[in-house]
Amino acid sequence: MSMIQPRQFVASIILGLALLGLIIRLVQKGRLDIAYCWIWIGIAVGALLVVIRYDWLVHLSDLIGAVTITTTLFLIAFSVLLLMTLQFSLVISQHRRQIKKLSQEIALLRGEHPPESDVTPDEADTSTS
Repeated sequence: MSMIQPRQFVASIILGLALLGLIIRLVQKGRLDIAYCWIWIGIAVGALLVVIRYDWLVHLSDLIGAVTITTTLFLIAFSVLLLMTLQFSLVISQHRRQIKKLSQEIALLRGEHPPESDVTPDEADTSTS
C-alpha cells in the first residue's frame, strides 16, 4: 500500500481548505448561488476526505482493479464532471421552459394592451376625435 508524501498531504489540505474558503466567500458576495454551492462544498470536502483517508482511495483502487491510484482519481473526477453536467443540463432545461412560458405570457399581454410606442400619430389623432 502506497502512502501519500508529507508535502503532498500538506499541499492537498491547503488547496482543499482554500477551495472551501473561496466557495464561502463567493456565496457571501452573492456571486455563487446557494443552490450550486452545495455541489462545490461536496467536491471540496470530498477532496479533503481523499487526502485525510488516503487508505480508502487505495482500497477503492484495489476494489475496482485499478493499477494506479491516479486512475481511480481520474475515474472519480470524470464521474463528478458527468454528474455536474447532467445537473446543469436539468437547470438549463428548466430555465428554457420558464423563459418560453414568460415569453408567451408577455406576448399575450402585449396583444391585449399594445404599448403606446406602437400607436402611430395618425391613429392617435383619429382616436381622440
